[in-house]
Amino acid sequence: MTHEYDSVTDVQLTDASVARLIKKIGEGDSLALMSLFDSTSRLVLGIIARILEDRTLAEEVLLDFYTWIARQSGSYDSKRLKPMEWLISAARARALAAQPWHKQGRKTAEFHTGYFETEATVSPDRQKLARSAMESLAPAQREVLENAFYSGLSCAEIAAQIGKPLGAVKTHARLGIGKIDELFRPLFETGQ
Repeated sequence: MTHEYDSVTDVQLTDASVARLIKKIGEGDSLALMSLFDSTSRLVLGIIARILEDRTLAEEVLLDFYTWIARQSGSYDSKRLKPMEWLISAARARALAAQPWHKQGRKTAEFHTGYFETEATVSPDRQKLARSAMESLAPAQREVLENAFYSGLSCAEIAAQIGKPLGAVKTHARLGIGKIDELFRPLFETGQ
């Protein structure tokens, strides 16, 4: 019996293909789960490892994350989030929740800027566009967005950490997100 996703290389990582895999996982298809893991785990591991700054812990959280996907895929609602947005936001939330107790709630911890270097992700073109988008931001905008995404800090916590007024941090966040949205909008409008 041949499945449409017998070969990982046959799975094109698009929102439609990921949505199809999530639906099949929700129906109990373990091959779909393996295919989703094979096609997205490097990207997800990169995000988790960047947040946790501990490769071993990141790998444990990664396995836990895909177990969670197997259980929660039936509740995925494509009207609320696109499939890759759902995967990335869920992976980020699980990584933040798994931070060791001494890192949780850190308000003055050193934040390492720059990118967590991993092998090419599942979508090198999008990765290149994302890096280019982040590099095109003003340094203050990039600092705020990296702190918010990778450390899970609120604007008030970021303001306290970097010593800038809350209004300035919110402005940097809004401008940075607007610029990134502007760069990525053509991709979302064409469904790539």
